[in-house]
Amino acid sequence: MRNLAKNGEKVSHIITDPPYNISQKNNFSTMKHKRKGVDFGEWDKEFDLFGWINLASLILDKNGSIITFCSYKFVSFIAKEYENNGICVKDILVWQKSNPMPRNVNRRYVQDMEFALWGVKNGAKWVFNKPDNKSYLRSIFQTPVVAGNEKTIHPTQKSLNLMSEIIQIHTNEKDLVLDPFMGSGTTGVACANLKRNFIGVEIDKDYFKIAQNRLKEFLC
Repeated sequence: MRNLAKNGEKVSHIITDPPYNISQKNNFSTMKHKRKGVDFGEWDKEFDLFGWINLASLILDKNGSIITFCSYKFVSFIAKEYENNGICVKDILVWQKSNPMPRNVNRRYVQDMEFALWGVKNGAKWVFNKPDNKSYLRSIFQTPVVAGNEKTIHPTQKSLNLMSEIIQIHTNEKDLVLDPFMGSGTTGVACANLKRNFIGVEIDKDYFKIAQNRLKEFLC
């Protein structure tokens, strides 16, 4: 991202799922079988949740949009960081999982939702592709948690159906989409299927290889 900014490069959209900083060790004894707590790995600990947003604003096109997935704990903080960098918050998107993992069910509500902030550059003429056969769109996206052949070893992999639906609404064909926290490459696969151009960045070599393999058929 620094290199892109240094070279004066611009991207049409940034759609990404950064670490949430929610990993912790615990056991859920109220479930039938104990399982380990939510500990996704070192990459999800002590991550700078907001520092990258300034760089994002520098490389985002004047009519560009940014969608960032995050924990409900940090929605307001990311919104504030958007605003501090000339990005107007348009809406909160909700991913409602149709098959959530039950946890601690006798003590808490089932956590079946994740959130993403949609923002655009101040004064932007943003993309919003509402289907003609719908009178309006709700900001709730209902898809299952990833399973079967689509599932990789990445513990927080997003659904291809989810990312495809978001990309179809918020981008146009041939737009350039950047995902600076690519993980297993789902954003890239959705972009390739929908004829969007894509730049993906991933610090973990194993996840990067998975993304490469998933995108092989689309690579020039």
